[in-house]
Amino acid sequence: MKIPLRSLLSLALAAPVALAQSALQPQPSPTPDPAQAAAPTPPLRVPGTQVLVEATPILEEARSEPLAGSVVSVGREQIEDLNAGDIASALRRLPGVVISRYNPVGSYGGGDGGALFVRGQGAGRPGAEIVTMVDGVPKFVGVWTHPLLDTLSVDLVERVDVYKSPQPVLFGNMSFAGVDLVPRRETLEGLRARASAAYGSFETSALAAEASGRQGRFDWLATGSQRRSDGHRPEADGRTRAAFGRVGLELSPELDLSLLVDWTDGEAGDPGVEGAPRPPVAPRFATDDTLAVLSLSRRHGGRQGFLKLHLDDGSIDWRQWDAARSQSFRSLTDWSNRGVQLQDELGLGARGALTLGGELLDYGGRAREERPAGTTTLGDFRFQNRAVYAAYVHTLGGSVRFTPSAGLRANHSREFGWDYGAQAGLQASGSFGEARLRWARAFNLPGVWAATFYQGYGRGEQWKDLGPEIVEHLELGFARSLGARARFDLALFSDDVTDALRFVPPPPPPPAFANRDSYRTRGVELTLAWTPLPGLSLMAGTTFSDTNPERTPYAPSFTFVSGATWEGGRWRLALDGQRVGERYYGNLRFPGPLVPVPGYFLLNGRLAYRLKAARPAPEIYLAGENLSASDYAFRPGYPMPGASVMGGLSWPF
Repeated sequence: MKIPLRSLLSLALAAPVALAQSALQPQPSPTPDPAQAAAPTPPLRVPGTQVLVEATPILEEARSEPLAGSVVSVGREQIEDLNAGDIASALRRLPGVVISRYNPVGSYGGGDGGALFVRGQGAGRPGAEIVTMVDGVPKFVGVWTHPLLDTLSVDLVERVDVYKSPQPVLFGNMSFAGVDLVPRRETLEGLRARASAAYGSFETSALAAEASGRQGRFDWLATGSQRRSDGHRPEADGRTRAAFGRVGLELSPELDLSLLVDWTDGEAGDPGVEGAPRPPVAPRFATDDTLAVLSLSRRHGGRQGFLKLHLDDGSIDWRQWDAARSQSFRSLTDWSNRGVQLQDELGLGARGALTLGGELLDYGGRAREERPAGTTTLGDFRFQNRAVYAAYVHTLGGSVRFTPSAGLRANHSREFGWDYGAQAGLQASGSFGEARLRWARAFNLPGVWAATFYQGYGRGEQWKDLGPEIVEHLELGFARSLGARARFDLALFSDDVTDALRFVPPPPPPPAFANRDSYRTRGVELTLAWTPLPGLSLMAGTTFSDTNPERTPYAPSFTFVSGATWEGGRWRLALDGQRVGERYYGNLRFPGPLVPVPGYFLLNGRLAYRLKAARPAPEIYLAGENLSASDYAFRPGYPMPGASVMGGLSWPF
């Protein structure tokens, strides 16, 4: 029997990690000091144990968060090893995460041509259920209420925290899942800088520069970049530009003041269905966005709190072709989101912690169509949410610790009234590892997009009759170390979504939306990491999901990722493989067939060499994507590139 090469490559990457589970015997962990339990919950990998898994491929760590949830993080080192030029490339190798795109560089819109989906959530565009944040501040198109990947710069990232389960108390609206871009800051005294350049297949180029410094209580950091590509198909070109700056000042040992400004600009073409006639005017999608966040944070008694003021202004210029009228037109969107966040953590007794918070978010903007006959206004709306929330965590026990937690958010929408998010959990940890049980109820309110469409439909303010989408989530997890250099994390999860908003076509006219649908997901996720030798790290992870209806878009029955990093002397090698099962393509907000998309396997790698033995040192590298030369697509008729390579130089000063 002939075994396919792709299967052999996948097994070769996964086998060492699988062997770790059987080869390593669990080691007893030291009994934790009961006094330490009184401290606030740190970002533990496995409570009660010390797990030395360094330079893990694909993800930096998987850790617990205080409300019995789990967070996986992709760090700066992993982003470089993956040669990721954007957030989609940095996250698509995570188990349970899939993406859609058209082009090697640049994202065409916030749906088919550039989107992120977590365990089947995120398919409701406009109005995605996944909250995306920069420094904990929500970042989305105020009109269409979903993120745009080209406005989420990878250059500002110290790490990306991915919350695969709902976070209704701390994050509020849209938090069926969450992605937070934690920004970089300079922590070392002195001045430093770095410049990099790369070039590769499809005339793809990347230029970046950064400088940073710290002197006493003052720190600063600035970055700038441009990436562009002609693309692997006609009109599959794209370009992104980004600039990020942060300044910080220590006002006292307890108080920090900081300001960050992030600017992004991007555009991408739509290559169209392969083999179909090209329109006379090629569709293009362009974005421009600026985010500013002013933060005052404090540390007190091992606790922390913050006050954040934020402003996000952006625009979309979408050039399209109307085949029915044989004319091109432009859809223009201008949005502005602004708000304030206040949160503090208080110690209650020796082992309790109470988090209190509140926020105000005002968002929206205007949309219009420019055609040869004139401009049609699609609406100019602003929505507003106010919320207060509280969460309590308490630790009991000594050698075996039990940590119950509960939280509640009360949210008042000026347009839709009151709603709530709630969650409760229980963690147990000790020498056996950590077990967790978590329940959550989260909501996703109709966005400005509903009012915009209803104005176009001639339905006036009937959109106010719509209600939020609701998810009820249940998760059972277990994590344990295998010796001092390995760990595994197992999670069983269940998501039940009700009152999902769906398009209601005529008859009778005009069209409308209604809370008329429901769907569920049941799944299991397993992640293994192992450092068998100094300088060698291995990782594998898989997610199996069962959805009902079966044809829930962007929810493959399984995803599998594996990776390896090796460093010896001046050399560093990073490999990653990804297998994604068959899934369905479609837009749940509008009618149309849900089309199956075949599964695929990808093998990627990056080989780097430091020109000097000392660190930091100039580095040259060669990176390859889809080295398995797989035929794959994220949308039917939109094939992605075959094997491609890129070479580059990174020079620190």
